[in-house]
Amino acid sequence: FARRVFDVMFHGCLPVFMKWPSKNGVGKSWWIPHGHEVKYNYPFHKELYSFFMKDEDLIDYESFAVETVGDIGNKTNFGSMFDMMEAMIEENPNEIRKRQLILKEQVVSLTYGLGEDAHRYDDAFSRVMKILESMNDYDRG
Repeated sequence: FARRVFDVMFHGCLPVFMKWPSKNGVGKSWWIPHGHEVKYNYPFHKELYSFFMKDEDLIDYESFAVETVGDIGNKTNFGSMFDMMEAMIEENPNEIRKRQLILKEQVVSLTYGLGEDAHRYDDAFSRVMKILESMNDYDRG
């Protein structure tokens, strides 16, 4: 993943991904054909930690990200991505708004708090602490 994906999200824009088969043949990659599964590339991914953490402490990227199928023969062919976005804008603008509102709820947990009131938000640092605490509790069993 790249920082620009998070920059897009911090500005309220939906991330748009090409979907590829993953490296191990299970799941999907948003990186390159046969790349690592999405759950290993994005922090606090719901699929990776759901067996020992509450859903509200995880991020369901699929609930706000837009994905389209990549062209294995030409991985720089972005035509399907443009077609998907145009179709969403024309046919289902309410879906875009719904995803933006979900993103708005989730994006705080991808930032590190700044300023005097940083401790008031469930930011990336507090999410990491929750994961460590949950892992510790899970190990004790």
